[in-house]
Amino acid sequence: MGRLEGKVAVITGAGSGLGRAMATRFAAEGAAVLAAGLNEDAARAVVEGLGKEAAPVAASRRVDVTDEADCETAVAEAVARWGRLDVTVANAGIGAPGFISDLHKADWERLLAVNLTGVFLCAKHAFRAMRRSGGGAILVTASVAGLEGTPMLGAYGPSKAGAIQLVQTLALEGARFNIRANALCPVWTQTPMVDAVVSGARLAQEQMRSRLVAGIPLGRFGAPEDVAAAAVYLASDEAAFISGVAFPIDGGHLAGHLTS
Repeated sequence: MGRLEGKVAVITGAGSGLGRAMATRFAAEGAAVLAAGLNEDAARAVVEGLGKEAAPVAASRRVDVTDEADCETAVAEAVARWGRLDVTVANAGIGAPGFISDLHKADWERLLAVNLTGVFLCAKHAFRAMRRSGGGAILVTASVAGLEGTPMLGAYGPSKAGAIQLVQTLALEGARFNIRANALCPVWTQTPMVDAVVSGARLAQEQMRSRLVAGIPLGRFGAPEDVAAAAVYLASDEAAFISGVAFPIDGGHLAGHLTS
């Protein structure tokens, strides 16, 4: 049996990057998965790629996490299909790299709408469904940028810090209902969002990659599969006594800096 056998999960931002890796791994571990994404075709392709064995216990739908009706309907569809909701991963997110002094107000507001308000809306409706069914696990894709200041991420970092604090409050409010909440905090990970940061830098791409990797003691970018493995653990019953944590997946980044 898989580590998530019998569980029902909704994953937002499932069409690419971390969301695709988590949807794929969750299904492999036995979960029924609703892959939600703004790009419906990409989310559908993820489900189609799971193979015939997983097809009966996976579905996709278009979800804009800034639209409360979309978030509520995604939860309702999972419950209607499979009878309950055990895990929600509020993973959808966007970036807006740039110095604070150069950021446009519209970019700031859009980023907060997706990365923080979107997390709130997904968690709100997941919480309601889990309370009715006796408990569950809410996971939020945050970032090490929510735990420390990071140049060029003056909007992204605060949005992730807010998501981490929201997770802590969810953990406290959910305890009496057997609802756990935890934040996944990756460092630079090989995803389309990070590729965009690297390609948009003023430095040459390889020079920029080398500079970012220099801050990771294990000497490489994270892989989406690294984050998916952590998500499986936190969603599973093995993590039944873990709630309210910001879980670094960072190759030792937050431990300090190498001197040589």
